[in-house]
Amino acid sequence: MSNEVKFQAVLKDVLHILVDRAASKAGALSQYDQGVRMGNFEAVSTILNEIETFGIDPADVGMKGFDPMSMLRNPRKAA
Repeated sequence: MSNEVKFQAVLKDVLHILVDRAASKAGALSQYDQGVRMGNFEAVSTILNEIETFGIDPADVGMKGFDPMSMLRNPRKAA
C-alpha cells in the first residue's frame, strides 16, 4: 500500500470520526457538548477546505456532497 493510499485512508477515517462525534452531541444542551460539536465542525470544515485547495476530490475521502453545516443542525424529533 503506497503512502498516498495510506494518507487517504487515514484522512477518510478521521473525517468520519469527527462527523460521527458531532452527531453524537446533536441536541445536547450543555455548553461543553455544544463546544465539542462546534470544534468537530471547525476541524471538518478546515480539512474539506484544504482538500479543495489542493484539488483533491471529496469523494476520494468519502465526503462527496457532504455539507459541513449539517453538523450544526439539530435532528428533528419524531412527532
